[in-house]
Amino acid sequence: MIDRIRQFLASSAFARGGLSFLIATMVVNLSNFVFHMVISRLLGPSDYGELGSLLNLMVIFTVPLGALQAAITHAEASRRQANRPGVNVSRLLGRTALLGAFGTIMIIVFGPILASFLHLGSFWLVVVLALWLLPSVLGAVLQGVLIGRLRFGPVAVASLLGSVLGRLAFGVVFVELGGGVLAALSASVFAQVIVTCIVGGVLVREIFARRRGIGSGIELRGSVLAILALGGFWVLSSEDTVLARHFLSGHDAGIYAASATAGRIALFLPGAIATIAFPQFSVGRGMSEVARRALRWSLLATAGVGLAATVVLAALPSLVIELLFGSSYLAGADILRLLALEAGMLGIASLLTFFHLARGALASLVPWVGVVLAVVGIDLFHGSGIAIAGVMVAATVVVLAVMLIGAANALLRDPLTPAVEIVAQPSTCAERVEGIDLSIVVPYYNPGSVLARHLRSIEDVLCASGLAFEVIAVSDGSTDESTSEAIACGSGDLRFLQLGENCGKGYALRVGLAEAKGRYLGFIDADGDIPAEQLLQFIKVISSTEPDIVSGSKRHPDSDVYYPVLRRIYSWGYQQLIWVLFHLKVRDTQTGIKVIRRQVLEAILPLTVEKRFAFDLELFVVARRLGFHNIVEVPVTIKQRFTSTISLRAVKGMLLDTFGIFYRLRLLHYYDRSVVQVEVTPAMKSPVAGGES
Repeated sequence: MIDRIRQFLASSAFARGGLSFLIATMVVNLSNFVFHMVISRLLGPSDYGELGSLLNLMVIFTVPLGALQAAITHAEASRRQANRPGVNVSRLLGRTALLGAFGTIMIIVFGPILASFLHLGSFWLVVVLALWLLPSVLGAVLQGVLIGRLRFGPVAVASLLGSVLGRLAFGVVFVELGGGVLAALSASVFAQVIVTCIVGGVLVREIFARRRGIGSGIELRGSVLAILALGGFWVLSSEDTVLARHFLSGHDAGIYAASATAGRIALFLPGAIATIAFPQFSVGRGMSEVARRALRWSLLATAGVGLAATVVLAALPSLVIELLFGSSYLAGADILRLLALEAGMLGIASLLTFFHLARGALASLVPWVGVVLAVVGIDLFHGSGIAIAGVMVAATVVVLAVMLIGAANALLRDPLTPAVEIVAQPSTCAERVEGIDLSIVVPYYNPGSVLARHLRSIEDVLCASGLAFEVIAVSDGSTDESTSEAIACGSGDLRFLQLGENCGKGYALRVGLAEAKGRYLGFIDADGDIPAEQLLQFIKVISSTEPDIVSGSKRHPDSDVYYPVLRRIYSWGYQQLIWVLFHLKVRDTQTGIKVIRRQVLEAILPLTVEKRFAFDLELFVVARRLGFHNIVEVPVTIKQRFTSTISLRAVKGMLLDTFGIFYRLRLLHYYDRSVVQVEVTPAMKSPVAGGES
């Protein structure tokens, strides 16, 4: 475990200045808390409540800024990875400066309404808030470019100097001199000016460079999604303090603001971790192994840090508040217990927002659901600070649960990675045949002596068809003598693969189909219930048309099948379930004989996950999702009694696998992936049983 962590740190953004950025973020957060500690004591609860509402409103106004920075980071990282020129800094600054100036004017225009809603003592507070916007916009652009290039050092230095020299030193001195809330708010403006000037100095050449004919390099959709996604998160994390200022008295609003500020200790590191991990999330739009590994480790770190902070804050709320803000704020101890829990969950939600944003997924907009729930809840329950905090906890729980579901497929190991080693098995085939028309895979597990007869029948039928063919028998960890018996009586058109242990029919099929070379690839059960002669109907269909999939169907009107009553009931019920869940226009998904066009299978197979008997169903679901609708059902004739039995355990497993497909299809959208890793893993390269007798 330690070696894996060390390898991750060495190969990630931490090795390129991310650690210094993380440390700087901790110092900046500590400096901000010292600022709140000193200012809250100097101002008192009522004035501090006024300042707290303005600072949280400032956070909400930074929504487009954080989103813009994220969009620029994503664009810069993606373009650099593709060896394309970086974003056009000069053009971006010009456009965003106009937006910043427009925003400043709008804040001043609507200032009287804002001052009335928050019960502000002076209109000049709104003016100072407006003046802060323009340098913040420019700073977001410049920091986004640097982070996208993994140049965390300059951003860390700028943040440190702005926070310590600008906000803390300036704010404390001028509030002490009697400047009040106005001086404390002005300190935030001064801090932002310092940050923007420093990062601007690093990129000064690009700022004044003229790259004619080159656009900004930012995709409009990505920018809009970033604004909406991060907007939802920051509104969710700040709206309670603003609404508390509106609904509660000045004194109670100040108590709530202090408790909310203390609760944000749990957000010290998660924001920095998300910022550092975001460029790695962008690799492969969140579907690459780099992105998946970054999510797993960063989520582990975020959850650990958030949990530790939450436990401390919830266990010692009175001590924390008294140390930070003084005894006059102790009434907020119970509020802090709730907000500490909320902040711990918000830290994880912050990371997941960045992850879904890197994927371009609508799941990044889930925080807006929490915003709406919180507004409605606080409007109904605002009698006290505890009631408001309780509403925020409930809204955050909903948001976190939904976002975790959306990221579940990335949190788990890649389901396409084999779990067992595949052992090579000698084959009777002297060499692989080129120009093969049809490949038939026969998966089996301890079928006994029937396997050899069935394989010989398959070869005889295919030889009579006149097609160039191959038959691949895949042992799913068989322990009987069926493999050796089949090899002894096999021919040159027969190959064997053997899995090291029993993994399931679906897994064996995936292995065999991955090795097949035919223009059409099919499979048939090994127990002989479906006679080899049935393949002639499939050959007739693929010879006359170009179907995507040809499937045998026991429910076809022309089928002649001995079908036990109990199994008929199971089959009918299962097909009704399939229709309800997937709306497939296939009457029978589970008959063990199918033929698939190679181009279709190449698109489907990398997305399949099922290893057991739901493999057939998953083939149809993925094919339909990818737009392959030319499916032909042919009748089957099964004269002998079914040799397989159905147990309650098998039914349970089948249902679980079926609902698993539904979960991946409807909730995870796993089958919608546009970037798929199709390389065969080393464990799957070894088994090709080649060719030697």
